[in-house]
Formats: sequence, C-alpha cells, structure tokens
Amino acid sequence: EAQRLTELTGQKYTILTCDQQLYKILVDIKWAFPDTFQSFVLRLGGMHLLMSFIGCIGILMENSGLEEILKSAFSRVEKLLNGKKFPENVRALRMVVEELLRHIINDLEKFEDLNTILDEFSKKSKTSKHWVENLIKPVFLIMLYVRAEREGDWPMHLYAVRKMIPYFFAAGHHNYARYG
Repeated sequence: EAQRLTELTGQKYTILTCDQQLYKILVDIKWAFPDTFQSFVLRLGGMHLLMSFIGCIGILMENSGLEEILKSAFSRVEKLLNGKKFPENVRALRMVVEELLRHIINDLEKFEDLNTILDEFSKKSKTSKHWVENLIKPVFLIMLYVRAEREGDWPMHLYAVRKMIPYFFAAGHHNYARYG
C-alpha cells in the first residue's frame, strides 16, 4: 500500500521509518524479496536512534562524575543516562556541556577554533580527553543530528549517523551499530 501511494504521488522511493525491532524484520523481508521492494528505503527512527546514542554516552561516562553533576539539577538521573527520558536528556547534557565550555565559548570567533581548543584540552590529561571525546563531542553530534532531523537534511543526517556509529560499538549497542 505504501508503495502504491508513493507511485501515485510521482515519487520514486518509498521511505519507511521504524524502530530497531521492526527495522530488522523489514530488512529481512527486503533481502528475501529484492525485486518487490527495490524502491524501499528503510530508516531507523530518529527518536530511537537518539535514545540509544544517549544511552551510549551514559555508559561511556559511567563513574566519571557526570552523574553527580546531573543529580544537582535533575531527578532520576539513572533514567537520564540510559536514554529513556530523551528530551530531558538532551536538555541536561547540553546544559552540562555549555557550562563546561562557558569560559571558552565567549572568546570564540569561529567554530573551528572550538575544535582546536578541545583537541588541545584532550592532550592535557586522560581525564580531559575522556570528557571531550565521550561527552562534549557526542553532545555536539546530538545537536547536529537533531538539526538534521528537524530540517529534513538527509546528507547531514547521514553524516551525523556515520559519526555516531563508533560510539554505539564502544558502548556495546551492537544492534544500532550494525543497523545504523
């Protein structure tokens, strides 16, 4: 039915967005009947992908002090760090990163300068590298991903997901790493 409706509107491809469980089933069906479903583009749902990615940050930042920082402003932090309350997660993580970078952001002229400064901080110690690589840069990826979803920018979406995949592997979220 979706394919018929797509053809009626004059579009070449039918895009189906779904959660990870249904995605796996649809991929198997598409592989089993490649001629019937050759014009179908399957896509993991944005919310589920983002929830899993936030869970990756929670796993990677475990025992780093992030939980204690979040407890000072939010309740039920364990749900924040596993990705279950994702709108609040995004807001909380953005607030922490903004506060960490407050003294740097005010003096910046270009975004590229921020990357250079973060790379310099990463070289100072293992702790600073951990926070930059496992919190600050992933939060930037979250913001990029959300922007791509809201604007319907497919190339930006693909870029963000490509950058997110190593975090899925590192945190043991293998299904999202594989299907992403």
